[in-house]
Amino acid sequence: MKTKASFVHEIRTTIIGWVKLSAYTIFRLYMLITHQQIKIRTIEESLKLILRDRVSISRFGDGEFKWMFKEREPDNFEKNSSALANALLEVIQTDRKGFQVCIPNVFSGLKQYRRLDAFFWAGQLGRHGYQWIRTLNPQKTYLDSLVTRPYMIYKDRDQAQRLFKLVKKIWQNRNIVLVEGSETRFGIGNDLLENANTVKRVICPAENAFERYGKILDVVVGVIKTSKDPNVLVLVSLGPTATILANDVNLRTSVQVLDIGHLDLEYSWMLMDADEKVPVEYKYVNEVQNGNKVQRIPSKFLNQYNLEIVAEIK
Repeated sequence: MKTKASFVHEIRTTIIGWVKLSAYTIFRLYMLITHQQIKIRTIEESLKLILRDRVSISRFGDGEFKWMFKEREPDNFEKNSSALANALLEVIQTDRKGFQVCIPNVFSGLKQYRRLDAFFWAGQLGRHGYQWIRTLNPQKTYLDSLVTRPYMIYKDRDQAQRLFKLVKKIWQNRNIVLVEGSETRFGIGNDLLENANTVKRVICPAENAFERYGKILDVVVGVIKTSKDPNVLVLVSLGPTATILANDVNLRTSVQVLDIGHLDLEYSWMLMDADEKVPVEYKYVNEVQNGNKVQRIPSKFLNQYNLEIVAEIK
């Protein structure tokens, strides 16, 4: 039985949610009146294109858009700065063969998302969408940046198993260079990367990684060149730094680079059959309370993890 406090909270959430949906409806009407249509492929279409054409991707979520306008909330893992904002703006305006910008598939409807997630995106676009669409090209077709989040936010969670099978095909029998934060530990403790040929890790600061951007870029390019493998795949899980790095590394080396974001956490939540975002053992989870308090890697995984590290940037 619900308590009075939980009942009041539910009513308040619903009212606020409907206010956000109303603001989103006005935003959609604005797009219609001004003849602005943002074209975005579905997650499945995006994955198939990445797999078939081996394109590189940089992803923009609500955070990257906010960092681009120096409006990101202060209690986050990357500081607002003019350098970061300008670098993100350059990426979102990039248009070249073999590289795709990804944005969230939320501009033309929210029916596929769960209630609270629909409320979230309605609020984001109702407030910030007018600013965001000024940076987008209505002549382009973008990929879906939620390609790395195929589980938690959807009404149809059964799709996740199928989509993760597609994801795993991207690195089937390939050599991976994984660029991640010091407590990300992508793929450790699960089978997400087990079908890759090899994994090499470049470890970066868990917070404010962009402050070390020049060093990170040089080290990653050096690791790629040392590998002498034109088929190498670079995966980057490093917040907004990943969005910029994916573009620059692909530009300098021509290898496939994927800004992979929260994919490992989504996979973990799917395996846990989690109904909401929860802590994941020994991994940094920026979206849950105290998610930055990370346990040590268990000894049964530690040796594998240490052997995969080829560079560490502090």
